[in-house]
Amino acid sequence: MNTFKIWLKAARLRTLPLAAGGILLGSFLAAYEYSFSWAVFLLAFFTAVLLQILSNLANDYGDFQKGTDQAADRTDRALASGTISLKAMKNALWIVGLATLFCGLGLLFAAFQKLDFKFLVWLGIGLAAIAAAMKYTVGKSAYGYRGLGDLFVLLFFGPVAVGGTYILMTGQLPDNIWIPSIGFGLLCVAVLNINNLRDIESDKAAGKKTIVVQLGFKRAIWYQYVLINLAMVLFLLFSRVTHSSYDYLLPFFIGSVYDIITHKLSKEPEGREPYNKALKQVSLLNLLFVILLGIFWLA
Repeated sequence: MNTFKIWLKAARLRTLPLAAGGILLGSFLAAYEYSFSWAVFLLAFFTAVLLQILSNLANDYGDFQKGTDQAADRTDRALASGTISLKAMKNALWIVGLATLFCGLGLLFAAFQKLDFKFLVWLGIGLAAIAAAMKYTVGKSAYGYRGLGDLFVLLFFGPVAVGGTYILMTGQLPDNIWIPSIGFGLLCVAVLNINNLRDIESDKAAGKKTIVVQLGFKRAIWYQYVLINLAMVLFLLFSRVTHSSYDYLLPFFIGSVYDIITHKLSKEPEGREPYNKALKQVSLLNLLFVILLGIFWLA
């Protein structure tokens, strides 16, 4: 495998629909209010993608440093498999981190046009997002090892990504924007939960106290149902705000597909492949759901 393909694999491109989905949802909501901005959209999109890549590389680094991947015999991870050196990964974290920062600064200048109080507030939020991407598994206080990953994913993939994109485009902060923001955040937590269901035994052995490890497999499956169906209820409630002709039907249809995927996992399939397949399916389903919502809203 050549160097480029090795780094593409380490970046874990299959997770990028999560990053794209929040920005798309916030942009569709802004476009519904006739406040769409291509400059803000593109810069927000690339910032979110870079944040996701930074998080993926940092997770590889953090889990390797703590011995979690070695204990699980993870040959799909760059450092654990030896395809990327520790020094090269550290350099990559610096490069991607700085690229994320500069892209984020461009986003704020495109949105606010000047350095003012709102700019500084959003700069603080952006720096917090970079720190959160790094600290999931890196360092002694890694929050992913203390069962806080779900909360951070909910916050940064939901209100920050969706609500933030909307606010940067429209300059407005309506109360009802948090309904779809939290709904999408819950769907992203559902993706993380599948990942943690897959890794429950190795995480338990490594002392990584994810929500799944704390709940146990069966209760974590019920937790998955709660995440998905609560998200669908929130989008169903939001359909009363949009007054679109058909968007209220989507939560019923898409929600049933989520539930079918979860039911298959409830049978505790062996090996990593069924969970990897479910991860891909739910990630793409999240993106499809957002795109369909946007089509109905703008139609």
